[in-house]
Amino acid sequence: MKTREKLSLWGIMGGVSLGLSFLAACSAGARGTDPATGGASGSGTGGTSSSGTGGDDIFTSSSSGSSSSGVTPDAACASASSEAQAQLQPADIIIAVDTSGSMDEEAAQVQVNLNKFAQIITGSGVDVHVVMIADASMCIPAPLGGGSCNGADEKLPNYRHVVQGVGSTDGLQVILNTYPQWKDSLRPNATKTIAIVSDDDSSMGATEFMNGIVALDPTFAGFKFDAIVSLESPDSCTFCFLNCAGCANSCCNKAQLCTPISADEGKVYKQLVQQTGGVIGNLCIQNFDPVFQDMAKAVVTDAKISCEYNIPTPPDGQTIDPKLINVMHTSGSGTKNPIYNVPDGEIGCGNTGGWYFDNPASPTKIIVCKNTCTALQSDMGGKVEVLFGCATEVKPPE
Repeated sequence: MKTREKLSLWGIMGGVSLGLSFLAACSAGARGTDPATGGASGSGTGGTSSSGTGGDDIFTSSSSGSSSSGVTPDAACASASSEAQAQLQPADIIIAVDTSGSMDEEAAQVQVNLNKFAQIITGSGVDVHVVMIADASMCIPAPLGGGSCNGADEKLPNYRHVVQGVGSTDGLQVILNTYPQWKDSLRPNATKTIAIVSDDDSSMGATEFMNGIVALDPTFAGFKFDAIVSLESPDSCTFCFLNCAGCANSCCNKAQLCTPISADEGKVYKQLVQQTGGVIGNLCIQNFDPVFQDMAKAVVTDAKISCEYNIPTPPDGQTIDPKLINVMHTSGSGTKNPIYNVPDGEIGCGNTGGWYFDNPASPTKIIVCKNTCTALQSDMGGKVEVLFGCATEVKPPE
């Protein structure tokens, strides 16, 4: 009887959070504005904007404690406060399982382990969406799945089952072909992981697949590829017949006269894992628990601070005026640096970065430019403050 090592949920929980303090205006008119800069009047001798792509270089320099247009951490127009927590990036995971006739036992192991896999990720504070591509024989129980079989186990939004047979060698092609059926489960700011479980190799090459998935969805740039496949060729099993006990190839079943466990070595899948820095497991060992545990750890490790912040309701019944919002970064060492608003969104982020609204007409979120986001993520001890009440500082031309 094959034994399985139970997946431990301990020792890998925990996540990373970035404090987000929101300071609301005690009086929007407590301070005048400078028509030349759009900032508050009465400013000191603040710093200037500096360009860069990481660290504090991406923020406005403010060694004197004020910005160039006058919004200071202690401005009278932004004195009340409300706090919230920034979240970790969500994770989108696409898993294709070879459901050909030789994969019955392996498919069953996926069913057993997928809930544990998802629980490790969500227990670490990462919101996960799992897309399963497999035929109707795949049934994922609660809490991740719905528990029903015959393709009725889908439980949106966290679990989507694309009912599609995956053959021995066409797994990568099936992932690309079914994209229209699972694209609605993707989030633009989520980390992306693609995984495959198969006892064969792929008829599509690694480069062709990587180019194909990014062409379908550019947010897959930098994705990780995980695989549970055969790490050795089963061809040598024929020669192990006379000395099965001494056979070193894990893909030769010693309990059955060294008959092959797999159809072929997963060469293409091994290439994808190596090229993307993913996780690989040996299908021939027939113990998926530790592999799924390593895959979950990798997802949690890759999840960084999300740079989208919900705009909170200011305290004391005050209203939000989008024209009176500013963003301030405080580094782990205590240095305060304003981040400029970019009115035209991501296309205006440029080298010096900034922030913009999800919807300028009716904003609900503040989104930080990608290069500024990188700087925030590298400063784990820092925080972001959203200041209400002072005229919004707009990024000067680069």
